[in-house]
Amino acid sequence: MMRQGQTARAAWIAVLLLSSGTAAFAQTEKKGAGAKSGGSPSREAVLVLVNGKKITETDLDRFLTTRRVSEEKRAAERDRFIDQLIDSRLIQQFLDSRDTKASKKELDEQVNRIREAARQRGSDPDKVLAELGYTPQTLRDEFALPIAWQHHIDRTITPERLKEFFEKHRSEYDGTQVRASRILIKPESPDEADWKAAEQKLEKLRADIVSKKLTFAQAAREHSQAPSKDQGGDVGEFPFLGKMPAKFSREAFKLEVGEISEPFQSPYGMELCLVTDRHPGDLSLEDVRDIVLTDLSQEIWKQTLAEMRKTAKIEWKVERQAQRDTGKPE
Repeated sequence: MMRQGQTARAAWIAVLLLSSGTAAFAQTEKKGAGAKSGGSPSREAVLVLVNGKKITETDLDRFLTTRRVSEEKRAAERDRFIDQLIDSRLIQQFLDSRDTKASKKELDEQVNRIREAARQRGSDPDKVLAELGYTPQTLRDEFALPIAWQHHIDRTITPERLKEFFEKHRSEYDGTQVRASRILIKPESPDEADWKAAEQKLEKLRADIVSKKLTFAQAAREHSQAPSKDQGGDVGEFPFLGKMPAKFSREAFKLEVGEISEPFQSPYGMELCLVTDRHPGDLSLEDVRDIVLTDLSQEIWKQTLAEMRKTAKIEWKVERQAQRDTGKPE
């Protein structure tokens, strides 16, 4: 996942709104025109109630338009985007329960910044925002959440907690590099049975390697479907981020030198990982403070959502994709 904290969201919205251009406006106008036809849903149709608070078709359209989600993705991933709106509502309710809010001054500064930048580009701020689906209040609401979240984080993340998080994940941040090998088995189809068969094949290979019936390199050359098979599975050295897929890196960095992972799923199939070398880094917390702070903020965000969802009353007023695909409730 990209390292973008929730606290950077206000600045991101500002840039996105001002760079959306006529294509976004045209898309909005097209959808607005379509809403008048009998086959399109009402813009005020309620999609979900989150503890009694509405998420409407208008909210979803605005979310998708300002984030430049293509028409092709909108239908296929509609539920995922609605879930993101549900998450935002839950976090807002969490912050409200703690009386953690953005001040009027903070919101005024963000809104004025948007309006002034639009004027400098020769645009009418009211027209720009209206065509993107914003009212003055919904724009303020958009900025209010990340600002309030920042206030929560400022109170929640103490120096001691930040240091503890860094030490727990030190190798992910301090420049450590590992060298590893992989065995990749691609399922024959997306069916669960084929994924299970690939997993079982790797379990058997792992048992044979551990019992020294063959080496990892031999198993990779004979069975792996990754390009590295000709090198006995060796993929070289890599840091936690940047070179290897995130899932593979996470598994590799958990291992000691000489240790083989259990089979795990990656974007490419089922995999085994063997760490063959490790070179510790020397970066300190101060060198990477901003990155660590962003990641810890994201972790707290996820933990907060998990707790909120345990007791939240989330009422879907439209069919979810799984229901449409199977005809059965999830």
